[in-house]
Amino acid sequence: MMNAVRNYLTFLQRCARIAFVGDWRYYSWMGVLTVLALFGLNAYCKQFAHGLITTGMSDQVSWGVYIANFTFLVGVAAAAVMMVIPVYIYNNEELHDLVIFGELLAVAAIIMCLLFVTVDLGRPDRFWHLIPGIGQLNFPASMLSWDVIVLNGYLLLNVHICGYLLYCRYQKKMPAKWFYVPFVFIAIVWAISIHTVTAFLYVGLGGRPFWNSSIVGPRFLASAFTAGPALIILAIQVVRRVTATVPSGHLTQRSGGAPLRKRPAETADLDLLARHLPQFASVSKEVRQALLPSLTVLDVVAGDVLLRQGETDKEAFLVLKGRVVVEREESGRIRITRSAGPGEQFGEVSALAGTPREATAIAEEPSQILSVPADTLRRLMKSPELDKVIHARMAERLMITDRALMTLRSIVQVSMLINVFLLVNEVFKEFYSGNLHVASSKYLFVGLHGHHALVGWIWTAIAFNLVAMVLLVLPVSRSLRWLNLTCVLCIVGIWIEKGMGLVIPGFIPTPLGEMIEYTPSLNETLICIGIWAFGLLCYTIFLRMSVPILQGRLSKANENSGEPSVIGAVAVSSAPR
Repeated sequence: MMNAVRNYLTFLQRCARIAFVGDWRYYSWMGVLTVLALFGLNAYCKQFAHGLITTGMSDQVSWGVYIANFTFLVGVAAAAVMMVIPVYIYNNEELHDLVIFGELLAVAAIIMCLLFVTVDLGRPDRFWHLIPGIGQLNFPASMLSWDVIVLNGYLLLNVHICGYLLYCRYQKKMPAKWFYVPFVFIAIVWAISIHTVTAFLYVGLGGRPFWNSSIVGPRFLASAFTAGPALIILAIQVVRRVTATVPSGHLTQRSGGAPLRKRPAETADLDLLARHLPQFASVSKEVRQALLPSLTVLDVVAGDVLLRQGETDKEAFLVLKGRVVVEREESGRIRITRSAGPGEQFGEVSALAGTPREATAIAEEPSQILSVPADTLRRLMKSPELDKVIHARMAERLMITDRALMTLRSIVQVSMLINVFLLVNEVFKEFYSGNLHVASSKYLFVGLHGHHALVGWIWTAIAFNLVAMVLLVLPVSRSLRWLNLTCVLCIVGIWIEKGMGLVIPGFIPTPLGEMIEYTPSLNETLICIGIWAFGLLCYTIFLRMSVPILQGRLSKANENSGEPSVIGAVAVSSAPR
């Protein structure tokens, strides 16, 4: 027990340490976010001292830009399920390596949601009134109590899933499905519930006819499943870019041009493999001896290329000694997808499928590599234990492919079409009936009694949504450049539509017919910027810790060999071969 606690604390310590390691781009980005977060903290201290009078809110408009951001970010958090569903229900391998990024985004988004709710409270020091047993949560009568439960529950679910999977990857152990898969399916239902409950907060307020529509819940989900994956597409491309290097011609030549040194495998080599890969012991000695003549050992030096992207051959490899880095070239850049140490394999996916190599494998240090023909590997995999571990390690790579981005594009495409359709339904219901309850919608879309503060905002949102919808339908959005523009239009358009375009008009005019408009104050704006900066800071740190783990460069096996850094990874990629 003590050893397990010590190992976990070491894992946390190494993750925390690597969060402060990076190149000048990383330090500049983190520095800017830290400064903005501190400005936001300073602004909140002023609000805490003087009260909500420092904001643009009033007795008539009691929800402002804080709740607008909260509403948008709940959707971003819920959208992580749109990566979980294809992976765990439809077994989509293209998104398998990226689902952790969506889960981490959900954690960062929920943190920002809780912060926006906190700063919206006039007396946050009285939060203890919500704690059951000490205060009164008023569950289940209050929809706010439901919101407290689903938000904190969703945060805990995602922290558990992400933390457990990353820790197992760090230890190079197979995760126990019973310990995380049930929580994955609970999280799928929970993700839908957090945005549905948020919609019910508005729908349940009978005195605000602008929100009294059963279509608000479906609109929330449609917009969430548009903006969330769009944000993930942009974030993944940033990760792909900053974790890659520009090729320098090293993939075309091996070190010195000399052929790899090969020799027949011996029984001692298989014994060495069994020490690093305990599951190999399940293969009987008779089978080992029968397969021994087909096996070859490669004695390589640092920089030797063991397999090359695009080539077709039928050999998989197991590391006996040393370490091998696997790199993939895509869109003119090279990215590390896996780092294999003793007892780990590489090249098995293309060897078994008979397809061209998806990446290039290069020795990082003097190594001994066991070359295994595909037919021999299939015979070895007849051992259930070995088959299980090999299949599990097939997924232990960080493949950020264009195909995965196109899959997310399809999700955004369908969701945006539904979102625009539901918006049209809502507008028709408001204006065609022509009843007295249309006043808030008139204020939002065309202005009312000379007040038109939100008219420019909502029509900008509609224009962005329509342009994004057209681009998503056209083949042009299959180009990453146009896809990125489309994602930005989706995010900004839905932020306006679900934020300022939903929250503020519900208060204008008031039930007494007063026309009191709302404009965020400078202090209020600084707090919002600070929370967004803190959320992006958290997400950046999460990615900085998780990417080396997913690549295999940060693992228990190299605890005593120093921390892998961005500079170190670049040095590996740019070393002459």
